[in-house]
Amino acid sequence: MRTAGVPAMVAALGLPIFADAAESPDGNSALSLEAAYTGEVWRNFSGGARQDGTYLDNIDVIATLDAEQAWGWTGTTFLVSGLHNNRPTLSDRIVGDIQTVSNIDTEGATRLYEAWVERAFETGAIKLGLIDLNSELDVNETGALFINSSHGIGPDFSQVGENGPSIFPITGLGTVMRWDASERLQIRLAAFEGTVGDPTHPRRTTVDLETDEGALLVGELTVHPSDESRAVVGVWRHTGRSTDFSDDELLHRNESLGVYALTEGKLLSRGESALSGFLRVGVADADVHQISRYMGAGLVWSGPMLAGPEREEQLGLALATITNGSPFLRAQAAQGAAHDRHETAVELTYRVQALSWLALQPDLQYIINPGTDPGLDNAWVVGLRFEFSWSNEPG
Repeated sequence: MRTAGVPAMVAALGLPIFADAAESPDGNSALSLEAAYTGEVWRNFSGGARQDGTYLDNIDVIATLDAEQAWGWTGTTFLVSGLHNNRPTLSDRIVGDIQTVSNIDTEGATRLYEAWVERAFETGAIKLGLIDLNSELDVNETGALFINSSHGIGPDFSQVGENGPSIFPITGLGTVMRWDASERLQIRLAAFEGTVGDPTHPRRTTVDLETDEGALLVGELTVHPSDESRAVVGVWRHTGRSTDFSDDELLHRNESLGVYALTEGKLLSRGESALSGFLRVGVADADVHQISRYMGAGLVWSGPMLAGPEREEQLGLALATITNGSPFLRAQAAQGAAHDRHETAVELTYRVQALSWLALQPDLQYIINPGTDPGLDNAWVVGLRFEFSWSNEPG
């Protein structure tokens, strides 16, 4: 069965029609609406593929229905969201890096993004539908400040599948189950389509349940040693077909595996300010995937700095390094294409909530060995992100 994203998105946009019907007995609406516009201006000043600039943007529209408040369906929530991105790209055309300087950098499309239902229980929850995997799994809360894509889902994980896993900008059908074993221990189990979307039509959101595409299975354990820290260990298994780098004609099944670990938390506090940090590592099957190892780390200072105590401010410094696997390097060398072993991205960023509806974030990144291509010089990339947000929720 196939369903194209555009008709589904049109149908989803009809959800606000039910706003009146979704009023709770106290007269409050059970339907919340959110919209956000993110724009970025970038310039690569040296190195990389070429010295040039570009403008990226992202529009998110989200509708969330609290079915318990509306109709008494205990613990049930519906969510539908759509997004739009423009076509210009930064990493592919200008910088040439693998890890992707901006986490909204894509080829561009207008598509249905998420459409799911979640049922919460006393000891957990189950979610089913079109789901952004990274909203539930491999979530780096401290790293969310940074713009480089590697500080969202790790690149060892984001390379999985012919079209990537179910993450921005293309999601797929999946289910996620969460069990709260205790106040400090959570377990998540998830299953997603092995190939999300349609690789031959990358600008569509498509669900395909007929082809023998396998599945992506994920298990994750989260431990909270304290109220201000947590540790995560996850393992994934991809059962779809992938090409072995040592033999282009050899296809594998059930051999794509990976493991990742993350620790993050508050390191110190001083009055209204705090220093937080994170460390994430991940490994992937080198016979199937280009990136065999990843390491990322960062520090974030939160508190009054330049704009005064009434404005939320954060200053962050982070590093992300990928390592090419030996099978990939040998396969490339056999074809006459030399590659370096590592690519590293260093990011310095500052974010201020200038107004309740406007955030500004200047960003500087230094990319070492862009694309692991020895023909590209190290790149200095400067950008400015601005975010406009709106919600019908009070405050």
